[in-house]
Amino acid sequence: MMAVATALAAAAAPVLGAEFNPLGDGSDYNNGDLVRDETTGCENCQQQPHEWNEPPFELDWQLGLRGSVTQGDDGTKVEFLALPEVKLTHNTMRGGYAVGASSELSYDLDGNARVDSLTLNGSADYHFDAVTSAGLKGSFTLSQDDPNDPGYAVNVSSAPLVLNGQVEANAKRDLGLFEAEGRANAGRTVYGETTYDDASTSSNDFQNTIVAGLGGRLGYKLTPGVTAFVDGEANYEAYDEASPSLLVKLDNVTYEARVGLNAKVLTVLELEGSLGLGYRDFSDGSLNDFIAVLYDGKAIFRPDETLTLTGTLSTSLESPGTTSGATAKVTYAATGEAAYQVNPWLRLRGSAGWSEAHYQGVATDESKWNVGAGADYLLNEHMDATADYTYTQSTTTPDPTADEQRVMLGLNIHR
Repeated sequence: MMAVATALAAAAAPVLGAEFNPLGDGSDYNNGDLVRDETTGCENCQQQPHEWNEPPFELDWQLGLRGSVTQGDDGTKVEFLALPEVKLTHNTMRGGYAVGASSELSYDLDGNARVDSLTLNGSADYHFDAVTSAGLKGSFTLSQDDPNDPGYAVNVSSAPLVLNGQVEANAKRDLGLFEAEGRANAGRTVYGETTYDDASTSSNDFQNTIVAGLGGRLGYKLTPGVTAFVDGEANYEAYDEASPSLLVKLDNVTYEARVGLNAKVLTVLELEGSLGLGYRDFSDGSLNDFIAVLYDGKAIFRPDETLTLTGTLSTSLESPGTTSGATAKVTYAATGEAAYQVNPWLRLRGSAGWSEAHYQGVATDESKWNVGAGADYLLNEHMDATADYTYTQSTTTPDPTADEQRVMLGLNIHR
């Protein structure tokens, strides 16, 4: 009782400058209610107003302007290119979606203007939970080749317009030691007419196709960074009309199966390699089915934030195009790319590629290799200059080898 009385007496007495009052003096400096952490407790919390002025999409755009000089066996061609691109993106708590458009417009000194390509695309992804996700993407492309490109006869004045639409869907789930993925795809390709110098035309309806396919992958985690997997798919391809050289439709079902390994070391190194078989089964019994060995691989090496090295190896089973008498084409390809950020303003690039195509049913082969180098220089926040050089050599039996060199200079104007 004596201690309590003493404390109350001290609280009632005036507090001198050097004295301590255990119950506080009620000022702003030692009142517990006034100096407490205001981030704790929510008796006076107010809900933040919604940012109604925030746009629903994030806009990204760029415009590429190029001038190129191409030296080939057919002479020199000077060409100007415009490469506009726009993209709208919206992100949500569980995913996001995006839509975009891009095109390539060209004009040469001979007065020929052409829309080389026009593409509309969209994508969406959704995460149901931490281990389950799904994605959807689609594209629609209108394109037209240069009639002077290799593969076209010298009397072709206008290459056909090509309409291509594709849609792909996938679903993934992490099952602990296992990873599962399912996918589906569908598409349609339509070719227009080829126009010749004498104003005559020819139909390309025999190249029109409808495709649909299903596939999946199952992976097993050998270690936290190494996964073994099996991958399989089946694709059905139906043609509108019979081949003019074989007089039958090339409708087929192609089965592909691979086994491989995927390895990741943080963000520094990513490796994937697989080996498998592909089997093309033609619906018409007069056509010979065939089996192809499939090689696929990819390597990405990022020793630091300035250097990226990428290499790929791929095998594809494709349509024969306009090659007379062929039922299919098997293409093996390898590419290598290097990108080095010298400083915040200068980026150097290099590339190399090789491909070899074998046509089934005819003694026709194609081979091609190329090397290239380029640089990007940042002029300001929204503009950079680009320079590229490419050398390409190609051979299609029994034709002689063709060489081509191309120098391109330009600007990228971006958001």
